[in-house]
Amino acid sequence: MSRTQGRSSNIELLRIVSMFLVLMIHYIPSRPVPTGETLVHDTLGTLFTLELRSICFVCVNCFILISGYFGIRWRLKSFANLLFQIFFWVIVCPLAMAAITGSFELGGLLRAFYNGSTRWFIEAYIGLYVIAPVLNSFIEKSTRRELGLFILAFYLFGTVWGYVGQAVDFNRGMSVISLMGLYFIGAYLRENQEGVFARPAWFHLAVYLVTGFVMVGIAVAGLKAGISKSPHSLINPLIILESVALFLFFKQLNLGSIAWINSVAASAFAVYLIHMDSTVNPYYKAACDYIEAHYSLSFLYTLAFLIGVFVVSVLADKVRIVVYRLTVQRWLKL
Repeated sequence: MSRTQGRSSNIELLRIVSMFLVLMIHYIPSRPVPTGETLVHDTLGTLFTLELRSICFVCVNCFILISGYFGIRWRLKSFANLLFQIFFWVIVCPLAMAAITGSFELGGLLRAFYNGSTRWFIEAYIGLYVIAPVLNSFIEKSTRRELGLFILAFYLFGTVWGYVGQAVDFNRGMSVISLMGLYFIGAYLRENQEGVFARPAWFHLAVYLVTGFVMVGIAVAGLKAGISKSPHSLINPLIILESVALFLFFKQLNLGSIAWINSVAASAFAVYLIHMDSTVNPYYKAACDYIEAHYSLSFLYTLAFLIGVFVVSVLADKVRIVVYRLTVQRWLKL
């Protein structure tokens, strides 16, 4: 989604981890749904599923925190690369699946194209990209205190109206408004390099893990009270705290610039685009369901499967990069 050349590999490693957690969070529905009954009869399995949710729900938030930290700068080449990556896989995935299954239907491909291009994150991120110059202008003109107070007010409103009130505008965190808040937090973290933000990496990792355990405790309390609705949400303030803590953990790592990490990170977004394509995703879900149903150590087998999906997606995106350089990038230089 953005250039990674020359960047410190600690944040780029977080980009990779975030996309892997996206794969993981889309595997979780294959596991038994936590209920009061499963909590009694399969306590460890239920707690493990709830912990997976807590660990993985930071994935999108961390991805946007990275964008806010570096700042989205309006450049035609960057925007063209983003759009090309999106539409390349929206077109190629249905064609590839049609070739694999031997079923080619023009109407079906057109429907897949439409469905594949309307996934919430793509719409929300493009919206964030479009309005980024306005957000950047506000950030640059604000003092650190003003920006901090704005973020506080934004999340007080977002928690009451968006999370508790389930406002459509926030859509459980799946909207451009929610991404704006995370973008502002990322920018704030960029401008604040001292105090609590300069704590050692282990401190931020501890905050991330402890907050995750707290989320599990809240979920368990809800199940015991007969509340089936999960408290996990992208705009839950505790999930946001988790996301910031994990971001700061990676920020404190001292990895330098490692070429292979930066190269993988440059294609990490393809993992989302490919496995969430409307023609690919049913097979992804079916594979997760099959592993969960047929193997006693299902999580270990699933982990291997997810790693395979990640590696194949990244390698496939390298082909997309070559096509982009030979076509769009060359045309933009004319």
